[in-house]
Amino acid sequence: MKVNLDIAEIFKPYRKQAEFLVAPHRNRFFLAGRGAGKSWTLTLDALLQALINPGCPGALLGRTERDLKKNLLPFLRTHLQTLQDATGFNWIKRYSVDDSAIYLHNGSTIYWQGYERVDKLRGQNLAWVAADEICWSEADELTVYETLISCIRVPCPRPSFAVASSPNGLRGVTKLFRDRQATEHPDFFVARSTSYDNPYLDRHVVDSWRAAMSVRRYEQEILALALRPMSAIYPEFREARHVMPWSPRHHSECRWVVGVDWGLNRAIALAIQVTPDGRWIVCDELVRQPESRGHFRLDLQRWIEHTCGGVPFLISADRAVPEENVWLRQLYSPRKAIVLSLSSKADQYVRSGIAMVQDMLAPTSGDPKLMFAANLPKTYSGNVAGIVPSMAAYRYMTDREGNPTDIPAKDNVHDHAVDALRYAVVAGARFKELHGGRLPGRVLLGEDGMTPGQASHGA
Repeated sequence: MKVNLDIAEIFKPYRKQAEFLVAPHRNRFFLAGRGAGKSWTLTLDALLQALINPGCPGALLGRTERDLKKNLLPFLRTHLQTLQDATGFNWIKRYSVDDSAIYLHNGSTIYWQGYERVDKLRGQNLAWVAADEICWSEADELTVYETLISCIRVPCPRPSFAVASSPNGLRGVTKLFRDRQATEHPDFFVARSTSYDNPYLDRHVVDSWRAAMSVRRYEQEILALALRPMSAIYPEFREARHVMPWSPRHHSECRWVVGVDWGLNRAIALAIQVTPDGRWIVCDELVRQPESRGHFRLDLQRWIEHTCGGVPFLISADRAVPEENVWLRQLYSPRKAIVLSLSSKADQYVRSGIAMVQDMLAPTSGDPKLMFAANLPKTYSGNVAGIVPSMAAYRYMTDREGNPTDIPAKDNVHDHAVDALRYAVVAGARFKELHGGRLPGRVLLGEDGMTPGQASHGA
């Protein structure tokens, strides 16, 4: 089957998308910002590879099966329908959910699969691979790349490894492609597209995203800049800018939010006052090395009653200790407090929460939305740190070469307080009452791992 198709006329990609789609290089990277059409472009590339390489198998890969079913496959089906409308021919021979595959009349097969368990992909024989958001995978991105590239071994007219992703710092696959392109390697190509490059996306929408982001996240998620990784997780935090005089009492117009990290022999709770205009001030903390869960329960209940003067608007805690969260709900939900628990383990959830805190520390315009009371301790005893020293000392792990990764270090000293803050910020992002009457921009890095309590504020 030989058909001449005007792909530009049929699908109308914009310039940066077209550059990526037509590049002849074996390894191609569509490095793009939010709303730049990454998934649309990658799925179109998968279809084009199936047409260019008749009779050959290829794979469209997402981070998870859910990503595939919710995002990638709908785009692929739309592209196939567009192609059918343009040619008057149904290119699909068989669509098999059991095989996770689309069989085309030209003999090509498009398999789809999640790559979160990348070892399951070893040994496959493919002509091409298209992988989505590889820089934000919970699996190590270089391991994913090395595994997938070894699967491309079926002889075909145009073997290809294609990836579409927003950058996650100058590391991993992004650094690999940057280094190869810097040496003008003939097998590597990068098409970088900002959110503003997409003519189909309203510029006012992009500007609204920018308003809710930190400067660093704007540069990364909108401008698609591969920023050098930093060892500090919250480099935006400065005592001179973020610590202010504030009393935890006598602010009747404020709402209370409490974040709790249960810990193991180290437990922390933070009390946050939220002003009517949406500014958060961490004004008190409970730092303990309890002898038992029961001891901390008693301390926590007394501390909430004393600090908050009653029932907080919201309490958010770590999902990892369900019996403690059951106790919180039984105690405070009947008193009309909202009690939510969040995941502390999944990498995407942690990244999402960290980005939300960064946004509040250093928005692209205006004053910080997250502050810390001057009465909070600036030092710690060496066992467990409070929130102010933790904000400055919280670090990413380093790789074997000493370069910062994107995985927070769990040192059992500085991580508890910042975890409690992150739980509060992520849970609070659901309530416009805590943000001056307008919901903040949510981080689009997957779900936030939130589980609702028994109150009526479910997910």
